[in-house]
Amino acid sequence: MTFCFFPSQFQCPPCPEKPPDVTVRGLTVCRPGPSRSRVTRRTHRPCRVTTAPVQDSKVFSLVLRPQWCAPMTVTGSEPVLLNGNQAIARGALEAGIGFCAAYPGTPSTEIAEYVMRFVDELGLYAEWSVNEKVAMEAAAGASWAGVPALCAMKSLGMNVASDFLLNLDLSGSGPGGLVVVVCDDPRGHSSSNEQDTRFYAKAAGLPLLEPSTCQQAHDIMPYAFDLSRRYGLPVIVRSTTRLSHSRAPVYVGKIPRTEWTPTPTIPDSLFNVPHPHLRHRDLLATLQRVAAEFESSEFNSVPHRDHYDLLIVASGVCQRYALEAVSLAGLEDSALLGLVTTYPMPSHSVLGAIGMADR
Repeated sequence: MTFCFFPSQFQCPPCPEKPPDVTVRGLTVCRPGPSRSRVTRRTHRPCRVTTAPVQDSKVFSLVLRPQWCAPMTVTGSEPVLLNGNQAIARGALEAGIGFCAAYPGTPSTEIAEYVMRFVDELGLYAEWSVNEKVAMEAAAGASWAGVPALCAMKSLGMNVASDFLLNLDLSGSGPGGLVVVVCDDPRGHSSSNEQDTRFYAKAAGLPLLEPSTCQQAHDIMPYAFDLSRRYGLPVIVRSTTRLSHSRAPVYVGKIPRTEWTPTPTIPDSLFNVPHPHLRHRDLLATLQRVAAEFESSEFNSVPHRDHYDLLIVASGVCQRYALEAVSLAGLEDSALLGLVTTYPMPSHSVLGAIGMADR
């Protein structure tokens, strides 16, 4: 079971029966009391009550009130406890998807599982496909027909789907919008290799987004679908095991109920033959426009100081590791450039931050 931690500025809900919280290395650790309960894997089920105190301040166990384990459809001022995969799926649902196709594989499985909870309630379609290539083909078909589509897989699955992906980049995603979520598995906790699928984004020439927190994983999905629709390209969202399977309080919005009617015809631009080089030329021009938009993206953390001794550049969940390393090492005169819009890289922002650093 995986737990997450509150930043110190994120106050735990008040509870008069529990011991006071403690703050360790900038993280607020909630000490359990009689009314506290540990978080179970299925957050909509009752939690197991525990009164065991936190013996060691180095043990970061997040303990939450039972009412935080509410059904995922509840919205309001209180955050909901979600893991990274659930946050991705929730963001996709709030973006109004009508189609989801995936192939199960850790650490990506919970994305489609979460979407499937809402099939009857929202009238959307979700399936486990026979493999990742079929999943991507089905999702692309839905997007071509005007239905926003989500496709999810793990890192090894991208190898299976790459034959179609490296043609889809030139065909385009159509009017619906297509987001492909791929979950990498550094250290190979449940995989036969260590694979960095970011290289597929560069090979295909497709926008790549890398959220660093569960909240960001939720917030990035509506933007990813909007980006896909505006530029007519599939958008890749990359997660990793530590983000996909950690939990955090996430502020969620309402899930719209949309009746999607597929268009009876598909776009005329789907056929790359006989002039794929012209499609490739158009793709490179589109990537330049995407890169210009990424320069001012609110998802990136750009330092706003005139000078600093050390600049650290990190993307995705590595931003969290970098911040912790800076704190442990006591590097006061340092700054972090955190990138979420990884490809195409916002080169002007990166070069500007590098120019302000000694090293």
